[in-house]
Amino acid sequence: MNDLLTVGQCEADQLQSLIDLSLALEEKPKPVLQGKNILFVFEKPSLRTRVGTEAAINHLGGNVIQADPLVVLETEQDPYESRESIKDTMRNISQWCDAIFARVYAHETLEQMADYAEIPVVNALCDKHHPMQALADMLTLQERFGREEKVALTFVGDANNVAFSLIEIALKFGHDVRFTGPEKYYWSQDQLQYFGLLAVDHGSSFTHTFEPAEAVKNSDVIYTDTFVSMGEEHMMEEKLNHFKPYQVNGKLMEQANNGAGFMHCLPAHRGIEVTDEVIDHSNSWVHQQARNRMVVSKGVFGWLCT
Repeated sequence: MNDLLTVGQCEADQLQSLIDLSLALEEKPKPVLQGKNILFVFEKPSLRTRVGTEAAINHLGGNVIQADPLVVLETEQDPYESRESIKDTMRNISQWCDAIFARVYAHETLEQMADYAEIPVVNALCDKHHPMQALADMLTLQERFGREEKVALTFVGDANNVAFSLIEIALKFGHDVRFTGPEKYYWSQDQLQYFGLLAVDHGSSFTHTFEPAEAVKNSDVIYTDTFVSMGEEHMMEEKLNHFKPYQVNGKLMEQANNGAGFMHCLPAHRGIEVTDEVIDHSNSWVHQQARNRMVVSKGVFGWLCT
């Protein structure tokens, strides 16, 4: 593994190795990144991803360099309208840095960066995938249930990047995964077929429905995310009208197993996709997930940069 752009590029044993290394470096930190420079390129705002990962790199002795995304990722076709081609930019950065951590709008941008960079590129979030969040979520599930127990996990809400990577990793680890959301903002047939094939390949299960109460029945964990992702603010009113029935509240949680956990990648819009009574409940694991964003960053950069 030379880069980490998606969960799908990794086998389950590779993902587990990343988690295991993360735990080892968290328990006994070693300066494995001493003298290493990690370039951060963020087109989108961030709290957990930026601060948690920078803290992880600091703990391991590395350095973070913050780059202006307008300089690094400017990709106009007309050579007189852009500063520099992404090919030249990546090849230059590769002479100074040891890895690139990029949060971008388009997954294709990451693919271009990885094609031309001579150093690892790690996806800090894009429009299609969020592998770092998925790793943190899997670590959280293992801390709560152990490695061997198969968990019934239901994602309620938007068919977005967080949901995609979460479903991928949960299926690769053999869990029972359910999804529910409004039909207008649903998976494509190709995506549903992909999830089904992953389930067959890994001895897991995947089901989906437009009915939230049906989806969460007998679930061990209910997971949601914002209904309106970054860059979709112009769609807010329309999307919220479709997502009203999918709010995770006390009534919906009652349909799940007794003591079911609640997960959310944050930031949360309280009173919209989740109510205070759920996110502030003792069975809410959102801050454990957030801490684990830092933990898994240690394994990822420790793996790719040493």
